[in-house]
Amino acid sequence: MNKTLIALLTLLGISFVVPNVALAQSQVIWSSNAMACQPAGAPIKRDLHDSLAGRVRFKEGKAGNIALICPISDDLGNSQLRSLFLTYRDGDGKEGPSVVSAAIRRVRRSDGHVATLPNGNVSSNDLNATNSGPNGWATHQSGATGISLNHVLDLDNYYYYVQINLRRTDETVPLGAMGVFLVN
Repeated sequence: MNKTLIALLTLLGISFVVPNVALAQSQVIWSSNAMACQPAGAPIKRDLHDSLAGRVRFKEGKAGNIALICPISDDLGNSQLRSLFLTYRDGDGKEGPSVVSAAIRRVRRSDGHVATLPNGNVSSNDLNATNSGPNGWATHQSGATGISLNHVLDLDNYYYYVQINLRRTDETVPLGAMGVFLVN
């Protein structure tokens, strides 16, 4: 082997090590594709959405609100949560009225009180959200830059779920959710 090839391979080897270090610091501990989540009754009109290949989207010519509930499995007790990620398509971008959002919510077992975790929500209309465009998909995380969720799951006292909301006001705007995941 010549020195240039060895140098190139060494450089590539170093670039492959860096993501592994990042993954060791932050791991996906739970995920759900949007199609696996359950529609949340009242806010959804009949025949408003369809599901394909794990994604949920508005049907052509339809507008309104869709809410999906994604239960967080109970085998994550005492897990440290750092961020919620949402993969979405928002065809009118962060400046438009249509939006895809998600929030980590918890229900207190003793009295049923429901609350969203602080820094536990994410939206396609966030100031620093990635623009998916009308044909692509983007992934965005909860919390402002440098601010993490910093929550330990307390499954002895709470039930947890992620709620995905899709709101489309213009029937021509491509809008959908692919899924959500949590990292520690």
